[in-house]
Amino acid sequence: MAPLVQLPLPGPLAFVQGSSSAVPDWQALGLACAILGCFLVANAILFRHPRRLVREFFGTVQPRLHSIRDYIFHRSQTHLGFFYLMLGFGLMLYGRLAPPAEGETPGLPGVWLGGLVLSAAVLEGLSWWWSRRAFRRYVRAQLLYKPHDFGGDMRTAVEVGELFDVEARPEDTVQTYMARLLQAVGVPPGAERSAGPSGSRKN
Repeated sequence: MAPLVQLPLPGPLAFVQGSSSAVPDWQALGLACAILGCFLVANAILFRHPRRLVREFFGTVQPRLHSIRDYIFHRSQTHLGFFYLMLGFGLMLYGRLAPPAEGETPGLPGVWLGGLVLSAAVLEGLSWWWSRRAFRRYVRAQLLYKPHDFGGDMRTAVEVGELFDVEARPEDTVQTYMARLLQAVGVPPGAERSAGPSGSRKN
């Protein structure tokens, strides 16, 4: 039986190899990192439609507290995108300054591309987790500094409750829900009563 002959990949896919032992094409890998970084930066910048921003400005749509968490996440995503951009440029420069030895054919092993995509997915997940923790920390610090009158602003109370995983129970009254919410946030009992309708302390 004649041995199987492995045909070369056609066109632009010829440099993508399935073996992890192939000599990496640093310039191609750097270009892949740069493309990934551009995607992350673009996704962080273009995440809100201008129509919604206009509606929020004119008051036809009320801004949500959770949109601030989105800002924190997309800021982290911007940093991540620039990290991949700088990494890509560095790899391209390294590939330019360190050409392969004579007789070596550089390629882009599939495991390198898989590792690149996997690392981006893991870092994206960590960024989302960190943005949620940072947002909770900022909200807690603000409420400790200046307690908010949740009794006159149930919409904000529900949003803060969702942030701190305080679910409304069927047997809850407004008072019991507020008590559990303040306990989860860490605000001392009765502190919100000293806050006026605008959330500022009374003298």
